[in-house]
Amino acid sequence: MAQCKQSAPEFIQNTFSPHVAVLCSKDAEVLCQKNNLTFAQLVQPFCRLGTEVHIKDPNNVSHSIHNLRISTCDMSATPPQQATTKKMLGDAVAGSQLQTGDGGRGAGNMMSVGNYDLQLHASTPWFEAYRECFLDVIALSDHEYLSHCVGCIFVASSGQSDPIATFTSLTNQQLQQQQQFPNKVPRWFCPGILTYYVLLHDVSDGELPRAEAYYQSMKTTFGSQCCHLLQINSRSLQTVENMKPEASLPDPWSQFLPKPPEEGVEYDGLPLQDDASFPSHLSEARLTSTIPDLENSMIETTPDVISDKISSVHSSSLTDLNETNTSNNELLMDHPLAFHSTETQAQVEESSIAHDGDATAAANGYQDGKSAGSAAGQEKSKLRVHGVCLTTSDMDRLRIFMHEFVVRSLIPWAEKQMRMLNEQLTSRKGIHRSIFSATKKWFGTNKPSGPVQASQNTSVVYTSEAPELQLRRLADLAFLFQMYDYAYHTYHTAKRDFNNDHAWLHFAGALEMASLSIFMLGSQSQRQYPHHYMESAITTYLTTCRNFQYAIRATLVSTEALKCRGMYGEAAMQFLKMTNEVGDSDLSSALFLEQGAHCFINMKTPMVRKYAFHMILAGHRFNKAGQRKHSLRAYSQALQVFKSKYWSLAEDHIHFTIGRQSFNLKQLENASSAFKHLLMAESKQPASQQGAFLREYLFVYKQLLTQEAGENCSYGRLPELPLPNINSNTTKVLLGKQQPQIPENPRKTPATGVWFDHDESRNMSWQKLEERLVISANGGSLPNTFRSTLQCFTNNTENRASPIAFVGEHIVVEVQVEDPLQVTLVLSDVMLLWSFLPSIAGADKPQLISNEVSTGVKNNLADEIIQTTVIKEVVLEGGQTAPIRLTLVPRQPGELRVVGLAYNLGTTSSQSQSSSPLPGDMPSSTASPSILGSQKPTFISSVYVRGKQKLEVQGPRLNASKDDKTSKLYGPDRRLDLTVHEEMPILEVSFCDFPDSLLCGEVHCIEMEVRNTGRSPLHQLKVTSTHPDFFTFGCSQDLPKYPYVYQTRSVDSDISNPIDSCSVRSVPDVIDIPIEGNILRPGDTRSLPMWLRGNDIGGVHEVDFLFYYEPLNTQAKDKDSVRHRVLRHRAVVNTVESLSVRAMVTKPSACVSGSDRQELKSCIISCELENLSQVQVQRPHIQEVQVTQVSCASQDWVVNSLSISDQKDVRIGSRHILQLALKGTKCETDGNLMFSEVFFDMQKQINSVQTPCCDFYFRSPACRQISSATGDATLLPIPSYRSAPTQPDFSSVNKAREVKLTLIILWKAFVAQENGQLKILVGQHHVCIERVDTVVTAYPLVQSNQDQPPLKFIRDVEPETEPQPSPEVTTKLVSYSFLHQLDSTHDFNKGLCIVPVTLKLQNHTNTSVDILVDTSKSSDRFGTASSPSPPQFSPGSPTPPVMSCSFSWVGPTLANLTLAPGADQQLQLKAAFCRPGVYNCNNLAVFVTYADADPSEMILQKHSTPSIITLSA
Repeated sequence: MAQCKQSAPEFIQNTFSPHVAVLCSKDAEVLCQKNNLTFAQLVQPFCRLGTEVHIKDPNNVSHSIHNLRISTCDMSATPPQQATTKKMLGDAVAGSQLQTGDGGRGAGNMMSVGNYDLQLHASTPWFEAYRECFLDVIALSDHEYLSHCVGCIFVASSGQSDPIATFTSLTNQQLQQQQQFPNKVPRWFCPGILTYYVLLHDVSDGELPRAEAYYQSMKTTFGSQCCHLLQINSRSLQTVENMKPEASLPDPWSQFLPKPPEEGVEYDGLPLQDDASFPSHLSEARLTSTIPDLENSMIETTPDVISDKISSVHSSSLTDLNETNTSNNELLMDHPLAFHSTETQAQVEESSIAHDGDATAAANGYQDGKSAGSAAGQEKSKLRVHGVCLTTSDMDRLRIFMHEFVVRSLIPWAEKQMRMLNEQLTSRKGIHRSIFSATKKWFGTNKPSGPVQASQNTSVVYTSEAPELQLRRLADLAFLFQMYDYAYHTYHTAKRDFNNDHAWLHFAGALEMASLSIFMLGSQSQRQYPHHYMESAITTYLTTCRNFQYAIRATLVSTEALKCRGMYGEAAMQFLKMTNEVGDSDLSSALFLEQGAHCFINMKTPMVRKYAFHMILAGHRFNKAGQRKHSLRAYSQALQVFKSKYWSLAEDHIHFTIGRQSFNLKQLENASSAFKHLLMAESKQPASQQGAFLREYLFVYKQLLTQEAGENCSYGRLPELPLPNINSNTTKVLLGKQQPQIPENPRKTPATGVWFDHDESRNMSWQKLEERLVISANGGSLPNTFRSTLQCFTNNTENRASPIAFVGEHIVVEVQVEDPLQVTLVLSDVMLLWSFLPSIAGADKPQLISNEVSTGVKNNLADEIIQTTVIKEVVLEGGQTAPIRLTLVPRQPGELRVVGLAYNLGTTSSQSQSSSPLPGDMPSSTASPSILGSQKPTFISSVYVRGKQKLEVQGPRLNASKDDKTSKLYGPDRRLDLTVHEEMPILEVSFCDFPDSLLCGEVHCIEMEVRNTGRSPLHQLKVTSTHPDFFTFGCSQDLPKYPYVYQTRSVDSDISNPIDSCSVRSVPDVIDIPIEGNILRPGDTRSLPMWLRGNDIGGVHEVDFLFYYEPLNTQAKDKDSVRHRVLRHRAVVNTVESLSVRAMVTKPSACVSGSDRQELKSCIISCELENLSQVQVQRPHIQEVQVTQVSCASQDWVVNSLSISDQKDVRIGSRHILQLALKGTKCETDGNLMFSEVFFDMQKQINSVQTPCCDFYFRSPACRQISSATGDATLLPIPSYRSAPTQPDFSSVNKAREVKLTLIILWKAFVAQENGQLKILVGQHHVCIERVDTVVTAYPLVQSNQDQPPLKFIRDVEPETEPQPSPEVTTKLVSYSFLHQLDSTHDFNKGLCIVPVTLKLQNHTNTSVDILVDTSKSSDRFGTASSPSPPQFSPGSPTPPVMSCSFSWVGPTLANLTLAPGADQQLQLKAAFCRPGVYNCNNLAVFVTYADADPSEMILQKHSTPSIITLSA
């Protein structure tokens, strides 16, 4: 809390000190004026005694007096008038300021209270100055004698001819004034005052013997105790003129003299002749007459709306006040925390700020002729020095003079007066008591026995010689000379008398001084400080006596006593009580509110919020009193409590008031900072209020910029603006062209490239594609210096390296801007700020170039180096977040850094309600006259400022080491630090008739166009994709002409099933785009056909293409040069289900029909084709699908039709199924791939070996899977760098079940379009068949997710087992069949029927096998054959024959034999039957083991085909 310079006892002692009048002759005044002082001023620094003196009370008890101070006053001085008194108080407060720092807060003490760290003032000199001035100008009253003069000092010069006559004249003058004008200032303590005569002698000019003679005459005339010879001016004026400035003595008089306004701190008022850019006068609560029709629009603040006004700060704008067309219906609200105002119009006018009536009018800069003259006089007095003719000896003489005056005259006089008063009171009290007691005994009394209520407005007039006043004189005299105990008892006695007489003014004065007497006794008194005495005194002064001045004086001394005793709560209440009672004095109320706030903060438990609240009230009253600097300081102090404590409305009000006061004081920087805090995202103000805040800020900030531009403090540099909010980390940088516009030819689809909305999660996929391309271009290895190409740099990319841009290519920067307010922001002339360091060969260091400096020459030079686009207007609605995309085009190589965003910040007028395009939808170039053009902007802002915001990107937080984890360290992020290289070729790719939708398996032909738009040639043009089976460019010279899809062969009737062969092609994932000469010159365009095939699975598919090319003139020596460039394209294709194909291959069993082993060279292929499309009305659908051709691609098999007659026009309707059976024949080849066709459309036979049919076959996933299984490294999609463990080779055994053929189903679909027309589409499906008896489909089957096994923390040790071939293969290594008679007749009466049976065994593997035939065991007994079902009978039907296996093989039961790979052998067996019936001869077991298997383990072969024989009797 602020501490006063004086302690409470010192302050009370100085306040109530003996007063002595001074009356000087004219000659004596002339001698004093040599030192620029009057005599009263001359002795003022020496009026405090430095030694202890003693005085005796009427009881002859000696008392010590410490630091007695004598107050001198000039008897000839006239008291100030009321208006002058008000001005003096205002000047005293205005002239006492702290050295302001941030926002008006001076240097002070730091205090921590809970969560608050407050910087409090160490002192409040303005309050002390007000207090001192108030006590000096307070009007004197007859109810007390504390400020009445106890004596008069008459001063005459020794240079006069007759000083005795002069003293006599002065004495008569004083006596006449005392007797004839008793109410004239100064007032006198008693009729017989002390008279003291001083003979003033000028040492430098006068004669000392003559003065001594006069002095002796004085002692004879007036007495030696009342005379003194004072010698001054030992230094002559000539000596003073010759003295050096540093040789002058110190000036002890300056602290006692009032400071002229020029010597104080700079005043807070605005000059009358202020600049035109500033309003003439602005205030929060009042407006001057310069604003018409607004005086009558003030709103009174009632207690009912106080809470409402806290949430609604007035929305008057500085811009509105400065404009001439101010709206008359705008109401200017008073302070939201103001008290209920009951002032009349006259009081309002008196308290308003005016030129003549305001106490601080001069301090506020208003001057008339009189004030100007006084200012000139003060300017002269400013150069005066006090006491120039006085030496150290002279000062000692002055000090001795005051000591002798007190000791030899004043104290004896006081003792004499107290004895005399005491004797008078004692004698009169005896008579009074005897008469009063007798009267009371016989007649009684009507006076109340107790204290009378102060509300009874009664008054008593005492004569000057009344005993009650004599008692008060005695008490005051004792108090003045520090006899506090004696004074207390006297005051206490007088208090009872005044209370009995209902003399309330005298009663209040006695209470006040009795309370102070106890306080001044301190530890000597056994009584506690009776502060209730002071409370009663103040209440009586206010309510009954209506004497506000003495109530204020009592409050000033009482609060000091309470604070000294630590009773800060009671002191605060007294201050606040005076604030409420003395409401018409804004200055006093402001000071008392401030002191009350300091009392709250200094309590044992500091009350911080009460401190801040009352500081706000004090600031408001300071503002009403015209003390703007003090108002600013008070609000700044309160801001420390409300700041960042989520009291947004109160904080907004404080910031607004600080901004207003700072602007009025021309502290534009503080004003703009305060208004800047109002523009926060957390603001809870309504939209209209936020708009007013924004206009305030723009107006003030524009004035600040104008001022700074005039001072040339930061020439050419743009200031930083607070709006809109920009998150630098969300800034994106895109290298390359802008987002592709709609092409002129609607049939062409340009490559999508990269834009800001691309999916960043697929960056890794693009990187793998680029690695694949680089490996292909570098002969199968990835260079160590490889770095993936990034075109869009965001917060999620790796930004440790600087992006590389190229001369002549666009650099698009996307900045996310947010309007945190609820009002519309208008940004105009938006552009990027950059700095550029050109790469110039030579010894001279290049100069840094920037486009921020606003000079015409430099701007033109900057545009030639970096072409910078400008957006004319961007409109941000309240709370909107939108991207702004700006473009730079470098024209020279070098280092480019994007440093910020420059724009004009403005707001819209209240009439602007039309919509505006979003800033993200605006073109980032001004070269679009259709959108921006020369039309006027949608929103026009009358006030705007030009500024910038920096773009500073923070890198990712480091988390690698322990130091990184424990401290906040961030890595580099160089996305805005670009390196510009020389020009490079630029590839543009477009597709003609690229489809949006395809049928599953549909083959579509398009045309791809490549163009070099750069200024240098390119070569090594390659492409790869995430779906290699989606497209092909063809691999033969004879390609079908665009837009034809397939190549057809000539119709030859002699060849029904042609067979073509071709070598197995490698299918690389990287395709070299065939262009003539493999070089694309600048401006050249090449077109080539491209075939697309729809995915086998219906749905939406995203296909990524990555084009690769290299500049032709790349210098290998330059390690920093870019070796290659890439172009991205993402195609989104919707595939619709068309045809479902399911196929299965079966092989016949071994038979004895021939000896050329045809059963090993043939198979049956069963196909099921289903049209999945459904007829839909008025929507595109497939009416029917025509199967035109079935081709078989295999190295071992060819396909033929089983039908004898030609099958033509094979069509499948909607949701229909077609069963198709084909015969496969095995043939010997030289390793080439054979293509065999079965035609169903003889008029148009498609050549399966040519592009695109065979290309899509080789690129199909099924073919690539087969190639991968066969170990053909040339067919792998991506080389495998991981070596797999060695596995046993079971290929010879697996040969028993393998087929390895692929059916290519070529079809033609008739699609009904929306307009009813038919459209014919062609396509192909691939069915890869690897094994017999397995159903396969043309589309991949998605396996369902199997349940994961439970998590095990301990791994189970499983026995290692050697891999074995699949049981499906090992149980069908050998096929066998039976050859016997089908029907036979035998007479079973003659015995058993013996039937010879031939068992034919066929080895289907490529290895030799050992076979064991066991006739004693049946496969049924091993559970491999199903038991015969019981016979079923139907009514009227004959009894069916019973098939039985109950027969016996005769002869050997076991037979061993060995079969070579692919060999067959017959075994002769005999079967014996005992009765007629139907029998199944498949009643034996065949066991097989092969060369690599364990010989002890025989594998039972599966053969479920029955062999039936019928026997009859």
